[in-house]
Amino acid sequence: MAVRFWELYEETKEQFRLKIAAGKAGMDTVVSWVHMLEDETIVSRFHGEELAITTGMKAVQSGWLLKLVQEMAKGECAGIIINTGMYLQYIPEEVASWCEIHNFPLLEMPWEISITELIQAYCMRIIDQKQFEKKIGNAFREVMQGRFSEENIRQVLGERYDIEGAFQVYCICVKKTMEDELNYNQAIIKLENLFGLWKGNDKINTSYGLIRMEDFLVLILNNSKEKQYMELPKLILQSFSYFAKEKRFHLGIGPVVKHIENLSASYKRGKTAMRMSMGTGKEIIDFDEMGFFKILFSIDDADILTSYANDILGVLEAYDQAHDTSYINTLRSYIKNDRSLIRVAEDTFTHRNTVNYRIQNIKRILGCELSETDELFPYQVAFYIRDMTKKN
Repeated sequence: MAVRFWELYEETKEQFRLKIAAGKAGMDTVVSWVHMLEDETIVSRFHGEELAITTGMKAVQSGWLLKLVQEMAKGECAGIIINTGMYLQYIPEEVASWCEIHNFPLLEMPWEISITELIQAYCMRIIDQKQFEKKIGNAFREVMQGRFSEENIRQVLGERYDIEGAFQVYCICVKKTMEDELNYNQAIIKLENLFGLWKGNDKINTSYGLIRMEDFLVLILNNSKEKQYMELPKLILQSFSYFAKEKRFHLGIGPVVKHIENLSASYKRGKTAMRMSMGTGKEIIDFDEMGFFKILFSIDDADILTSYANDILGVLEAYDQAHDTSYINTLRSYIKNDRSLIRVAEDTFTHRNTVNYRIQNIKRILGCELSETDELFPYQVAFYIRDMTKKN
């Protein structure tokens, strides 16, 4: 859990004599860093969820402060603290009104309070939180890999999570390049901002953990409500919309388990669902809805799958190669279209009589009538294996 603006405020409001001027409803949001800000052009270089502090040196320019908060809100910043008493004696009513309407946090701090001390305190708090998150992440990794002692887990995770409660794992894979790192980090912040700690707001009020693995993310929910389980996949997809638009986003959902000692089961199955998402090209796969493919995508040894597909399809592929035919594609269409010659003809742009001729030859080559579901099933699985290994 990242640091929220309201946490920083509650911890330091007396020390720095902070006063909420407007936008309190927006304070349950992540603060990624804190900056001194006296020029609105710098906002374009922010990466998301920054908190800014200003003395308002340029506020003598008409409308400057309003434009500043509008630009910050547009850039999805966390909020602004105004150091009043020198360049700004008070916050203009139009600025406060706009921030209140748009839930953009606006705080006031008197001039005699040191901006340097506040920035230092807030940045150290964010750094400390990141160190704490590493500790939490390492503990969760131990649990997911089945290597943990109950005493250690209770000590590290017990204060924040109900370790005897319900857990569920979401595995998120994004195919990204070095150039995507900024968009990736912004997506993660958007994901964290789905959650909140204030009761009564429109965010997901539940304990969670977000862990970066080598090539994917793991989101862990603790005692989430059923409605939230239903809404969350779509919200996660929206957070990573930049990658989803380019078909580079994959989400696997593990089942709900009871007690933290069973978290590894939800993790392994969420990872299996993520592999199916990557193999089939579907954005979101729920393990509980995978059916037979729970078994297929749970096999870690890809060579076993490849060998099986080659054994099933090899004879027909060898015939195609020797006779310059495309029976393997005809068989795929025949299975996909539930043995309908008419639909296969439409699918392959081939005359129905030609399709019938090819199907009869395929049956002869394979030594199988392909008339029953159990006869077609091995070939269907083989094609799925080919598809998943090709995309992976």
